[in-house]
Amino acid sequence: MRRVLACALWLASGLPVAAHHSGAAEFDSTKKIDLTGVVTKVEWTNPHAHFYMDVKDSSGTVTNWNLELASPNVLIRNGWHRNSIKAGDTVSVTGIRAKDRPDFGSAAVITFPDGHKLTFLSGEEPAK
Repeated sequence: MRRVLACALWLASGLPVAAHHSGAAEFDSTKKIDLTGVVTKVEWTNPHAHFYMDVKDSSGTVTNWNLELASPNVLIRNGWHRNSIKAGDTVSVTGIRAKDRPDFGSAAVITFPDGHKLTFLSGEEPAK
């Protein structure tokens, strides 16, 4: 039995392992972003949920930002639900910018016009 178990473990060690990227590898924590715009799409997918929002700059140019969140499983465990943020919502986002893409970031705090917030690791906070 030990031989069979040892053989099974040895064979399993050769299987490919799905690696997860490091946030520090993708995002630059020194490049803070503060954006306000309208959510255009939400992707409740693994390994990370994403939402997209149209942000207008001071010259009137609109850029569609891709903002990463935690995995849906982590978000649900922290009080989020599939419709916590949805297309058509106007929101302000604080987060950090990606190292190599100007329109990609990681959202830390999402604030709605009524003042309630969604944070990366917690569900909705009541308006103050």
